[in-house]
Amino acid sequence: MRRPSRTNTGESHHETDGVGWCYYALSVLTLVSSLAAALHYYPGSFDWQYTVVSALLSKKHNPDGGMWFAAGLGLAMLWLWPFASRFWGSSTRGSLLAKWSVIALRIGIFFGTAMAIESILTPKLPAILEKTHEILAVLAFLFFYVGILGLFGFHTKRGRAFIWPALVMLLPIIAICISQLSLYLSQRDLGWVDHSWRDEGVPVWQSMAFWQWLSLGTLWAGIGFLAWMNVRRK
Repeated sequence: MRRPSRTNTGESHHETDGVGWCYYALSVLTLVSSLAAALHYYPGSFDWQYTVVSALLSKKHNPDGGMWFAAGLGLAMLWLWPFASRFWGSSTRGSLLAKWSVIALRIGIFFGTAMAIESILTPKLPAILEKTHEILAVLAFLFFYVGILGLFGFHTKRGRAFIWPALVMLLPIIAICISQLSLYLSQRDLGWVDHSWRDEGVPVWQSMAFWQWLSLGTLWAGIGFLAWMNVRRK
């Protein structure tokens, strides 16, 4: 049998990259379009700086648009599943850090999809299960971040170009911890975060919703940046 030429191998590699980026583009397009639809149907104006992501998903708070965002978010997660395969190749196969980071990323995708399905199928849960949505959301964000930051850590050992993007990824999480601790110590009577916080004079940097939306954006930007840097290295 003839061995494939370098040209053919290169063409095959570029085709694979092209297919992978199609999955990422579909994920971003699905997320953005479903977000736009949910905002369109949201009753009243949506103050993203003081309104958490879950409010846009909720049939209670967004009866006509919640399903749009839930379905779009779940589908956007599913598009990332095949895209995540590009982070496990010949350059990472010998690294336990890279291996477990990819596994964590896939677990995050699983929990994120499960959260979206739960939002669609079970708008009203019994009291014993009413925290299910929050638990799934926390697990999705946690494993997503662990996976992406783990891959950043792996690549940082090989090049300093990954250090600053990794710090940008960490910023929303650190800000959430600091802002919520500050809020807990200074104002314990505000209740759950919503747009009324603006009227109460709570600054934006103390609003968990503000950092939560930034976290959502940095997740998709981070995974795209990692894939782009992998292509540049190859």
